[in-house]
Amino acid sequence: MSGKYKLLTSMVLAIVLIAISACATPVAQSPAEAKVLKIGAVMPFTGMASYWGLAIRPVMQIYTDLINEDGGLKIGDDKYKVELYFADGDGINPSSDAAAARSLVYDKNVKAIVSYFGVGYPLVASVTTPDKVILNSSTISQGTYNAARDPYSIFGFPSFEMGEYQAMAVMHAFPEAKTLCWVYASGGNVDVEKTYGPIDEALGKTYGIKSVRVGYPLGTTNFTAYITKMADLGSDVLFSIGTPLDVGLMAKQRTQMGYKWPIGSTAAILDISIVKGIAGSEEAMQNICGDYCYPWVLKKVTVAPRYLDMANRIREAYKAKYAGKEPYVGAFGVGVTSMGHYLEACQMAGTTDPDKVMSVLRGGTLETFIGKFTLTGSKTYGSPVVFGFPCAMSIIKGNESIYLNEEPLLDIDHTKGGEILKELNK
Repeated sequence: MSGKYKLLTSMVLAIVLIAISACATPVAQSPAEAKVLKIGAVMPFTGMASYWGLAIRPVMQIYTDLINEDGGLKIGDDKYKVELYFADGDGINPSSDAAAARSLVYDKNVKAIVSYFGVGYPLVASVTTPDKVILNSSTISQGTYNAARDPYSIFGFPSFEMGEYQAMAVMHAFPEAKTLCWVYASGGNVDVEKTYGPIDEALGKTYGIKSVRVGYPLGTTNFTAYITKMADLGSDVLFSIGTPLDVGLMAKQRTQMGYKWPIGSTAAILDISIVKGIAGSEEAMQNICGDYCYPWVLKKVTVAPRYLDMANRIREAYKAKYAGKEPYVGAFGVGVTSMGHYLEACQMAGTTDPDKVMSVLRGGTLETFIGKFTLTGSKTYGSPVVFGFPCAMSIIKGNESIYLNEEPLLDIDHTKGGEILKELNK
């Protein structure tokens, strides 16, 4: 075959192959991979407050895993896989917390720090704000918040405000009780009676409850003298703004002295065996009360079905992983709930753009693991802030911690936490 005919044959074959390819069914394209949404949490994993961080972390991780098992989070037209990063901040050392925030913002490139409950809010916010990283903090540092300076901050955990409502939940569960004794580690130059005087007066007028207060030095382990003072003041219920160690030792010693007062605590009960170990006996730990915001037990707050379903899935996954143990109840107060604030707002905004997400968070209404709330906080914080809290309480009966009562937090415009902080910083 001559070269001319070989060339012609090759051209014809090429044209045929092109025509066949054009008529063939196109190969299906694989679906686009999900985008990645990086979020972080600064919590204490070492030091005095580490038991809280270590108990909350696995519950948040399971929530993340379940979101990703479902194919990710639908935000606008995109699906996002969630990557959750933790950094160790000891909660009482602001420089440590700021370093933890820097590691998340600069090394991990997180879009939000979804949970922070230490005392170093100003330093943490100074890291997050310039990069438009949304910060969900507790109100423990509320006196240092500046709305104009910190436009990407919200306060998802009412650490100061909820104490009064929790105490009322306990008091209402014991209607015969008329005198509430607030007990706390005192220090600094805080004039407690002056600071809390208006609150005590309001409780008396509204509920007919008398408030008395007993402070003790930080690090106290022998509470007998203070328990005697509580008795002299006619206390019916104690409410501790202290550590689990304080509560356990107080419970032990009040039993040894012949008293059976219920002892409320703003924090969730960590573990019954730990409480019993500190209190010394099953008898001594009776009537210890703590935060109890499990979504599946709430009675005065309605949880949206999708959040209740996810809460039950988290619970079952946790029990399967940790030999039947229940997830730490406090993780539904500050961990997965504050994480859910951000994720819910992204879905409502249809984007992860921080300005658009903040426009949803400030003044919007969100569903959460612990109910639907729209709270402004305009007086306290200078701009609308959204979060909710059921202020539900448990009580130890026998070897179980069971539901006691709840007093939903409906008003966040409360400045006392900021006043205390300013006094402590004098």
